[in-house]
Amino acid sequence: MIERRERSANLDDEKIERIVQILDGWTEKLTWDKLIDEIALHLKNRYTRQTLAKHTRIKSAYELIKKNKFDIEKKKTYTPIEINVLIEELERVKAENKRLKKEKQDLLAQFARWTYNSYTKGVSKEELDKSLPIIDRR
Repeated sequence: MIERRERSANLDDEKIERIVQILDGWTEKLTWDKLIDEIALHLKNRYTRQTLAKHTRIKSAYELIKKNKFDIEKKKTYTPIEINVLIEELERVKAENKRLKKEKQDLLAQFARWTYNSYTKGVSKEELDKSLPIIDRR
């Protein structure tokens, strides 16, 4: 007799962000199975590889970690000059990350303003989601 598992909760923006954070801190060899186990540990939900890969942010973070780990594993030793370069790059990436988080917050605030203003003017969600017109460049 096959035992049926209870379906996990849908992945919302908060859960996707948490999964991306798990990937950001990943230090060992990465596989989908290991990621699924880690997510189950932290989020108390078990998702399939297909479900996770369906979300662009998760898939691209996973692929980036896989590529970076491969690049790092190819070169095990670093010279002091390379270490200094890596430290400088780390500082640059930290500053960029801080700036991007601020930009994200500003864009979310702008989006909230636009949503409110469009709602008060009677613009429907369907009108806002309409595709951009195709530009005929002939």
